Amino acid sequence: MVNNGRRLGITEVSAMYGISPRTLRYYEEENILSSHRKDDSRYREYDRTQCERLEVILLLRRLSFTVKEITELLHGGEARFLTLLNEKIAASGKQLLEAKETNNLLKDLMRTLATKPVTELKVDELLSRYIYLTNKTERMVKMNDEAKYWILISYKLIPVAGTTEDDSNTLIGKIRRLREELAKKSITFPLVRIRDDVNLKPYEAVILYEGQELWRDSHQGGDDDLEKFADDIVERLKQDVLSK
Repeated sequence: MVNNGRRLGITEVSAMYGISPRTLRYYEEENILSSHRKDDSRYREYDRTQCERLEVILLLRRLSFTVKEITELLHGGEARFLTLLNEKIAASGKQLLEAKETNNLLKDLMRTLATKPVTELKVDELLSRYIYLTNKTERMVKMNDEAKYWILISYKLIPVAGTTEDDSNTLIGKIRRLREELAKKSITFPLVRIRDDVNLKPYEAVILYEGQELWRDSHQGGDDDLEKFADDIVERLKQDVLSK
């Protein structure tokens, strides 16, 4: 911070705030920061007010605001700030979800490593144990876009869909057990992807095979027995796999 009203040169400000002189000049070019020029020279000096403005800019940058957004904030007032702040909160929540999913994958890989030597691990096997939740709230068994089976579920069925194969009570967990059951009989279980579909009725589910609908049904009970409907979906999957 500036002492006794003394102006600081660009090198001093750069060192004080841990940013480059080039960044300071860039902020001036974008009209979100200003400096004093002594005797019309190119030498820049910054007073207390300008340093305080810089501190605001750096705080906003730390909060992931772009320079363009900062420009809007500095000229748009409180209303614009609240709008952008809500947008940042939503983006931050998304990042936390992605971080949580990544953490789940790492833990799952550690559990897998604990059961067999590294030399026996296969990439496909590792990835098949990870359920990937996309930005569109898609859930997928195995990280692969080439799924033959798709299960479309309504928003009421989201609680039973699950986000990890470790929970045997979820649709994803049940599909994993089915895959393991069929593998013991040397039956290949195709890739399955589960996706939320807002166009379905509240308790409706649809199974597609290579883009063609092969089953559609609606859960007739309440939220307390959704697991039974998940069993019905998995049983229908099993019947179709065995028929091919």
